Amino acid sequence: MPCPDPHALWIEKRDGRTVVSFQSYFWTGNEGNRKARAVAILKRLAQGKWFCRWCGDDLPDHLRADAIYCRESCRKRAARSRRKDALRR
Repeated sequence: MPCPDPHALWIEKRDGRTVVSFQSYFWTGNEGNRKARAVAILKRLAQGKWFCRWCGDDLPDHLRADAIYCRESCRKRAARSRRKDALRR
């Protein structure tokens, strides 16, 4: 599944706090999905869950709101590790 528009949402650090900004659609001005995605990312940032579960880096702001790995290689390494652990049992 393709990731969302990379230029529609961005995360900034201002005065010691995190701000998630988004741009509404050009032609319609509709902001429903982008606003919902911004709110979901902001919640995960507040909970301290906006980082890669494998390498620990911060997730890029162009990823989906429910992403848990920063790139494909981290996702594959985690899967290989899970399979390896399952074989040891």
